[in-house]
Amino acid sequence: MGRLPSRYADMEITARLPYEMPTELALLPSQSAQPFNAEDLLNTVDKPFEVHRAIPRVFALDTNSLVISPQPDMDLLFGLVTLNMIMTGFTHQVTKSPTRISGLVKGTSERTWEFAEPFYLPNGRGVQVFASTLAFPAAFAGAGVVRLLTLVVFEGFQLVLAPARG
Repeated sequence: MGRLPSRYADMEITARLPYEMPTELALLPSQSAQPFNAEDLLNTVDKPFEVHRAIPRVFALDTNSLVISPQPDMDLLFGLVTLNMIMTGFTHQVTKSPTRISGLVKGTSERTWEFAEPFYLPNGRGVQVFASTLAFPAAFAGAGVVRLLTLVVFEGFQLVLAPARG
């Protein structure tokens, strides 16, 4: 399995099943600490969730909540939204303070927040995410942008475990 562990909680990992936890939130300009739906980011399955990356996306919306085409520059959109993340059940902050999405992601085409080591969410644990927005640039009014749809997907694997040896 390479550098990934072969055991979890003293049980052998027999399989890793692809899994993701998505959530989204529409934000107005200059909003502060708006919570994403906590239920979206709670592990409610009977298998531990091994989280490898977070994939944030931001889309400009018009007054009818439709995605505007063409979209403003992605670097601009990523610079307007900050995220603050806390792992629930552990009460562990993933970000010390709200951090601009542009500071979290790496890459130019995939643009993901890759974790150097995966973290694990057992059943009943999750991630609480809060988003804030800066004031929108004046050019957004002329382009019809009134809110930003912010999506965050936690991606990784559900772990299938062999029974504990005893």
